[in-house]
Amino acid sequence: MQGRAKRGLMKAFGWAAAALCLALAAASAPALAGPDNDPDAYVTNYFTGGGSGGILFAAGTANQACLNIGPPAIEVISASPGVRLSIRPGTFIVTGTDYGYMVCEGQRIPGTIVTGTGTGTAQIRVTYPPIGQWYIHTLTLPGR
Repeated sequence: MQGRAKRGLMKAFGWAAAALCLALAAASAPALAGPDNDPDAYVTNYFTGGGSGGILFAAGTANQACLNIGPPAIEVISASPGVRLSIRPGTFIVTGTDYGYMVCEGQRIPGTIVTGTGTGTAQIRVTYPPIGQWYIHTLTLPGR
C-alpha cells in the first residue's frame, strides 16, 4: 500500500472510531444517571431512640430510604449493683443520630433496644454494622 493511501485509511478509521465512541457514550448516559451519581444513596445512618415506653436506649442502622441495614450489637460493659439490663431486637422511634442524616426522624425502625430496672448507671458498647464502628454509651437509671 502506498504511504498516502495508508494515511488516508488510518484517518478514516480514526474518525470512525471516534464517532463510535461518542455514539456509545451518548447511548449509555441514561444508564449512568441514578443512584451511582448520588453519593447520599449509599450513606449508612446510625439512629438512636428511647427514653420512653420503657426503652432506656435503642439503636438502628438504615440507609437514606430508612431501610434496615442490620441491627447494632449492644453489650453491657459495666453496671451499678442492682441494675439489670435486657437487650433484644425490637422497633423504636428515631429521635437522634450517632452518624448520618436525620431522614428517618419520627419513624419506627427495627434495631436493638435496651430496657432495664434498678437505680444507678450502666455502660454499654454499641457496635453498628456493616463495618463495626462502635462507642461506649452511659445509661442512667433513675429507679422507680
